[in-house]
Amino acid sequence: MSDNIFAEFLETLKKLDVDLKESQIKVVDMAMDVMQRSAVQNTPVGSYDKEVNFITSKGEHVHFTTSVARQGGTLRRGWHLSRTYVRKGQVQKYITNNVDYAVYVNNGHRLVAIVDGVKITTGYVPGQFFLESAVKTAERALSWIYDAELRRVKAKHGL
Repeated sequence: MSDNIFAEFLETLKKLDVDLKESQIKVVDMAMDVMQRSAVQNTPVGSYDKEVNFITSKGEHVHFTTSVARQGGTLRRGWHLSRTYVRKGQVQKYITNNVDYAVYVNNGHRLVAIVDGVKITTGYVPGQFFLESAVKTAERALSWIYDAELRRVKAKHGL
């Protein structure tokens, strides 16, 4: 569906005889802004209570109590957009998350315990798939982004 909309969008721009590259950059920037907003909104925020329990990589059980419960948000704050690049006639922009565990929260991961020096899978944490959701949100927004860019171009050129 979006291929047809994009083809119509480009054809309309060509008929208007305007700078295609400028419009492509604006569309990419708007779509990536939508994607980043969606990724941030859908990224879960951890809540950490006063009780802390975990097993170290050596199999030792650790338990302690903190004086204050905490609210996380590191993963949510980790989303960043690159600058916009124009390479070989293509406009590119990237979304990244610099938090090392982002891929595990997004895709899911197994839970492992070490018993007698052997790693044993004890469960699985399902993925949240917030990045895939953000991509779909941006794809759904493309039609209104194209329309907004066409309105901007027409207004700029008095059409």
